[in-house]
This record gives sequence, C-alpha cells and structure tokens, in this order.
Amino acid sequence: MFKTLRALSIKTKLILIALSLLVIPWMGNYYVQEMRQFLLRGQQDAQLLAANGIATVLNDRQELFNPNTGVQELLGSKNDLYAHGLPNPIQLDGQIADWETILEENSFYVGDTPFSCEAEDDPDDFSLSNVIGYFENDLYVLFEINDDQIVYRDLNRLQLDNSDQIRVLLQLPNGDLRHYLLVARAPGRMSIYLVDENWKLPIKGEAITTFIAEMAETEWGYRVELRIPRNVIGTRSRLGYFAVDVDNIETREITRTLSTSPRQAEGSTGQVLLNSPELTKILKGLDRPQSRIWILDKEQRVRAVVGGLSANIEQPEEPFSEETWLLRLYRKAQRMIDNLLKKPSDQFVDVSTDVTSRPDKIFARILKGEPLVQARPSLDQKAQIIVAGYPIRSEQSILGAVIVEQSSNAIMERQFSLLRSLTLVTLLVFAFVLFALLIFAWRLTARIRRLYQTTEQSITAEGRVLEDRIPTRTYPRDELGDLGRSITGMLTRLSGYTRYLEGMPDTLAHEMNNPLNVVSSSLEILQTDLPGVSDNKHMQRAQNGVGRLRAILTSLTEAANLEDAMRDEIKQKVDINALVSEIVGGYNLSYPQYPFYVQTDPAPLWINGSPDHLAQMFDKIVDNAVQFSTLGSSIIVRIAQSEDHANISILNEGPTIPEKLRERLFDPMVSYGKTNAKQSHLGLGLFVVRLISEYHNGSAWAENRADVDGVIVTVSIPLV
Repeated sequence: MFKTLRALSIKTKLILIALSLLVIPWMGNYYVQEMRQFLLRGQQDAQLLAANGIATVLNDRQELFNPNTGVQELLGSKNDLYAHGLPNPIQLDGQIADWETILEENSFYVGDTPFSCEAEDDPDDFSLSNVIGYFENDLYVLFEINDDQIVYRDLNRLQLDNSDQIRVLLQLPNGDLRHYLLVARAPGRMSIYLVDENWKLPIKGEAITTFIAEMAETEWGYRVELRIPRNVIGTRSRLGYFAVDVDNIETREITRTLSTSPRQAEGSTGQVLLNSPELTKILKGLDRPQSRIWILDKEQRVRAVVGGLSANIEQPEEPFSEETWLLRLYRKAQRMIDNLLKKPSDQFVDVSTDVTSRPDKIFARILKGEPLVQARPSLDQKAQIIVAGYPIRSEQSILGAVIVEQSSNAIMERQFSLLRSLTLVTLLVFAFVLFALLIFAWRLTARIRRLYQTTEQSITAEGRVLEDRIPTRTYPRDELGDLGRSITGMLTRLSGYTRYLEGMPDTLAHEMNNPLNVVSSSLEILQTDLPGVSDNKHMQRAQNGVGRLRAILTSLTEAANLEDAMRDEIKQKVDINALVSEIVGGYNLSYPQYPFYVQTDPAPLWINGSPDHLAQMFDKIVDNAVQFSTLGSSIIVRIAQSEDHANISILNEGPTIPEKLRERLFDPMVSYGKTNAKQSHLGLGLFVVRLISEYHNGSAWAENRADVDGVIVTVSIPLV
C-alpha cells in the first residue's frame, strides 16, 4: 500500500489530502447524531417521568377499571361495533363479490395480536382475515386464510383435530360454552360438528345443520363463508373464532392457532370496551402539548385516551426585503442542501384514538410491572414516536398501564437545521481549500514537469549531453529553483566529461599509432636481418598482437567517426534485395565453413539510404553471427516486407542471448559471449548497427530463435 502511495503524482497526493478534509463533515455529522441521541434520551426520561406521575394519580383506583364499565357486547343491536349491515343476503358460494360493501372493515390477525407479527411469524405461511355482517335474521362471517399447505379431513380418523379447521366458541348468557368445529374433506360445503371442550370428538355422531359453511380454495390459501341464525346466538351471547393450521399431511399435528380475540385464552370469548368517561375527565387535566396519553387495562384494552400527536416543524424564515447577492446565493445553497438531506415530515399517520385495543409487545411487558420507554416508527414510517409506559398498581396487583406517546419531530427539526448549517459551512470551506490546493498543485506540477522536460531534452538516450545548463530565470529562489540550479551544475560537469570521453578514442589512436608503427617496423627489419626468425612462434605472436591492437584502435574510432561521416552523407534510392544478395555472395567466399542462404522475393524493395553504410551495417551483423555460430551451421538471410517497412533478418545457430542482456545488446561495450584469442570483440558491432539503422529512420532488435538454439537479428527500414 505504501509503495502504491509513493508512486502517485504530487497532484494526486494533494487531491487526496484535500479529500481528507471530508473527515470534518463526518465529525460534524457524528456530533449531530450524538446530540440527537442525547436529546432523545432526555425526551424519553421526561416522558417516563410523566407516565410515572400519571400512574401515581391512578394507583389504587380500582373502580376506574371495573370490567363492566362502558362495556358493549360483541353482538347485539344493529349498532354493534363488529357486526356490519349488509344490503343483501350472502350467497354461500365461496366468492367474495357479495362482501364488497363491508370488506374494508375486515380485521387481520397474525401471531398472537392483530396488526403485528412475531419474529417467527410468516404472514404468507398462516394468517387470518375476518369480517362480520348481518342481514335481517342471519349473521354472516367471512374468513380469508393464508395457508401455504391445505390439509383436508381424513375420514379414516375418528378425531377431528387432524386437519385445517375453523372453531367457533359460543358463550350463552348463562355462561355455558358450546364448541362448534368446521372441517372439510374437499372444497365445497363444510361439515359442522358440536364437539367436546378439547375440540377432538363430536358429541353427536352426525353433523349439525343449524350452521352452514362453504369453503373455496384461493391462490394464497382458502376462504370460508359461514351463516348463523341470530336466534341461535341470542342478544346477550358472545362469540369467539379460532383458525387452526395443520401442515404435515402425515403426522397431522396442529402447527398454529389464530384467534379473533387476541390476548385471550383459547377457551374464552372476547368483548369490546368503550372509553371510560371518568378516566377521560381525569386525563384532561394531565394533557401535555404534542403528547397523547393512553390508559390501558390489564387486557391491553383502551380505557381512555386524551391528546394528540402534532408535528413541531418550524416555519420557514421570511426573506429579507433587501437581499444581497451573497445572501441569495446562501439561500440557494440552503435549498440545494434541503433536497439532499432528509427533512422531517410534518404530516404522518399513526394509530387512531378510536381503536379499542393496543396489543403492542411493549405494553405486555409494562403490564407485567416493568416501566419501559422506547422509540417506534409511525404507521407510515414518516415519523418516530417515543413511547413511555408505567404500570398502574393496586396493592400487589396491576390494574393497567399509563402510556405517554410523543413525536420526536421537534428534535429531528433541530437536528436538521444544525446539520444543514454545518453541511453548508463545511462545503464552503472544503471548496475553498480544494480550489487553493488545486491551484497550488497545478502550479507545482507544471514547474516540475517543465524541469523534467528540460532535463530530458538535455541528454540523449545514449547519454550525450546536448545542453549544459537549464535556464534558471523561470525558477525563483525556492526548493525547485535550487534543484534547477543544481541540475545545471551537474549538466555542466557531465558535458565536460562527455566531451573528454568522446575525444579519447581519437587521442588514444593517435598516441598509440606511433609506438605501434615503431614496433611494426622493428619486426619487419628483424625479419629482414634475420630471415630464419619469420618462422619463430614468438615472432608470429608479436605480429598477431600488433594486428589486434590496430583492430582495437580501428573499432574505437569507427563508432566515434561514424556519426560525423553519416551527417554529410547523401541518401539515394536503393533496392535492398539486390544489395543484400550481392553482399551475401561475397560471404560464401569469406566464410566457406558457414553456408549462407538467402530468402527474399524477386520484386525489388526500395529504400532511401547509403549503400556503403548499409553494407557496413550488414557486415557487422554477419560478423557477429559468424563469431557466435556453431561451426558448420548455416546462416540464413531473410528479407521480407512488413506493411511499409523492409525487415532484414539474419538467423544463426549457437548460444542464445541471456535475458538480462536482451534490452542492452545494442548499447556500446556490451558483449554476451567470448571469442578466440586471435579476435578482438569490444561489443561495438551491434552499437554501429543501431546507429546506421537509426540514421535510416529504422530500428534494430535481437531475439532468440524458437525452433533451435540461436539468435535472430532484425533491422527494419522504412520503404520509399
């Protein structure tokens, strides 16, 4: 990672540093969130304290929680809470069209409570929707049940609790209970039995015909329509319904049971309680702004409710009569931030005060004697409601609970305003700092880039110094200016040393030619004065040494003088096929132990160049190929056209090029093999090849052969 960071440009590093300023809005947002949590905790503590005070007022007031206070039976007159009038009688055919007038009044049950779901509950697995209606003397009940696996009755089993079923519990005015069971062995008319209190065995062997029920399968489960004569129930009787789910067709064990009387035991019927007028009167004096206070009995039924939840959203500020352009820009930025941030909603939907039961899980814990406070979302998820509850006690028992609810919109609005201001200021500071850093980075990198380009243009790829100084007028007296002046001094010293090295071959050749001439003439005089000494091996070794020294001096001066010679050369149109074929013919006589083969097209390939220097280049390549070829192996000369270039390749068999020398093979004084003692090899041959190819606007490269051990040297020259 650190290597990656070090490889980045200065501009990128400065931008990353600027981006690190984003930690400031993150810290601000973190501070705002912590402040919001602090305010919410304060609001929760205040609500819990208020609930405790109200509960203290209601403690030991058992008369306020009399079960008969304001009670209305589940069924009775036309004005019942749960039974709705129907315009026409219901046709028991398993269709839902007859129920459209009251269908929106249905209640949905899943888990142990309506309008809620336990963690392990799956509404698509098993749930119940129920609505009750009446027409003249008949009561109609509709059940729509979500069931992923419908299990019908098995006629081979005596007990009736082994299939999906509907249970109806009827409580007579005298308190007696009757258990009716609705089962089906297929879609259509259901069988209804009067069964024992365990819902297993029928009391009578035959099904009763007083009740009529029809079952129909749906895409999500099944639908049951039930008709009960009202004279069977009476005006003071009460009903309870239970849906039973069986999923395993083999074991037929009961998986789930849903009741339309939540929080009631399976053997009990439910009743609806109206608000207690006396409780409401007491709560009127305890009303708090933007708060809603509920009084629940121990069955989680609503006894009284007062107050309401209202949003405490601040009104937008009125614009000033005379605004400057800066203030208008600021307000425009505020509106842009308002579109980015989530502003608390001033309109939300929550639980209606008309409900008769609050079966929330938190209330069940409060009714066990545990004061609690927590936050929950509103029904439409647009606001957060803080709920605090405290139990109402009477000696050692619990009568009910006080629930205080309040919206957190006021705190959310303060958080929004603070976050908006903080975001706006941070963005302005960040934009200014980023702009300043970008200007600084651009200026700094431009100066570094200019210094880099000037330095690169001062030295060629071969290391020859073209400019011995860098103009320092563009560099002020800072660190970069000092660097430019330091590079100027370095180039000046390097230029002098380069000129010294360039003149050394000529100086060395001049200084060594005189001693070599003396030695050579002395050897010739010695052979004349002493005729027999010519065959002496020491005389022959001395003459070979003189020849090698002359060859070394020639090689040293050849590369140095080649560029000067080519600078004045005039190029002409040359057929490279004819030139190479003519040259190769001479190599067969010069190197009889190495057969030469030419592979070329008869059509001419024309290039602009110097025939003499091309021949010199070819001599160097062939000489190099011969020196590093296996004795007796063939040398192939191949000429081919590649797009708009003529490629001249010489292939030999012998040692391959080491990987570490492949990129440096055409540099001066580089050799990758050994020659015999009679030959000198300074590593300048391929350097001369590169100079001549570049003079002809071409290039040269070498690579190992893929078919056999050997090397391919290729020179590519543009065609005319």
